[in-house]
Amino acid sequence: MGAISTRLATPTDAFEAVHVLRKSITQLCEMDHRHDGATLERWLRNKTPEHFNGWCGDLDSRLVVAELDSAIVGVAALHRSGEIRLCYVCPDVARCGVGRALLLALEAHARDWNIASLRLNSTLTARHFYERCGFATAGDPTPGFGLVRGYPYAKTL
Repeated sequence: MGAISTRLATPTDAFEAVHVLRKSITQLCEMDHRHDGATLERWLRNKTPEHFNGWCGDLDSRLVVAELDSAIVGVAALHRSGEIRLCYVCPDVARCGVGRALLLALEAHARDWNIASLRLNSTLTARHFYERCGFATAGDPTPGFGLVRGYPYAKTL
């Protein structure tokens, strides 16, 4: 396996990145959606090239992709408010450092914006990952898409 690199996303990444988002949600987050069609439909609804291009153009967000051997294998987004809005990894490279690389890239952008702390709503699937990366629980679970619950986390930089 080669080295993982991260960079700001561009509109030309849309199709490959959206494929990663959708594959990650459908395959890695099974514990969350439990193959419930309505839950998956709501979760995947905005995971389209058109939405991705909108996220790329949002001046209050930083959309980052992770690459391995010239292929996009992860996607993450940080809002200027300090909220991490996306962090998804291709199932083929789960637990290989891609998620950590994405978070480090988002933390660097947060520091550039003078953001002192980050927050996010984790899936059940990703909770242990965020805890290993220094995030702490920050409240009770919240309703998400259908069967999915959001688990609030925060991290001081």
